[in-house]
Amino acid sequence: MNIRAFWEPRYQRISLYATDEIGGKFLHAEPVKMSSSEERFEYRKPCFEIGDKKELQDLLDDLWSLGLRPSERPDEYKAQLGSMRDHLNDMRAIVFKSGFIKRDNLK
Repeated sequence: MNIRAFWEPRYQRISLYATDEIGGKFLHAEPVKMSSSEERFEYRKPCFEIGDKKELQDLLDDLWSLGLRPSERPDEYKAQLGSMRDHLNDMRAIVFKSGFIKRDNLK
């Protein structure tokens, strides 16, 4: 199953579409039907299952391109940005100290 995300400007929302191919025929998922329950989390069959992580990669890429980022572990991303900043500063120091490029030439 392949799930894709698209920005729908006229509705101001992200729409998800799911398709699959079986025996040369394309299957298209219909809107999910919701049912009520007294329990917040109740064991039920999943609304769909995906057998291969690669099939979700397109969805992840689509959501990323729409500007969505993981909300968990923001400190991890700050640490990565800090490491990248330190690396760039190290590279600048090497380049400018070597005399290969003079800061005056960058104006």
